[in-house]
Amino acid sequence: MERRSGFRARTDFSVQAMNGYWASQARAIEVSCTGIVLDRGRELSERDMPFLIDLELRLPERNRPIRVKARPVRREGSHQVLRFIDISAVDRLNLAEHLDVLMARGVQLH
Repeated sequence: MERRSGFRARTDFSVQAMNGYWASQARAIEVSCTGIVLDRGRELSERDMPFLIDLELRLPERNRPIRVKARPVRREGSHQVLRFIDISAVDRLNLAEHLDVLMARGVQLH
């Protein structure tokens, strides 16, 4: 059984993923206040699953990026599912507001 907390929605915004040695661009395709699904644009390998990744989320309605630490949960082809480990309360609220904007545009939350 899959465990979820909070709502998630389809989205599309730029994300920079950093792991000390490398930085890469990705697209957010689903987001919630507790995690994110990224399209990394290529097939992922075990090497792409470090213990922690620093993310900069560039929400379209915000001028500054949201910075979070995330833990990879799984990968499926070019998609990577991550759970937020360290995110400020203000940034979590900004994500909730992004979900509100998506809902107002008619995007279904699930």
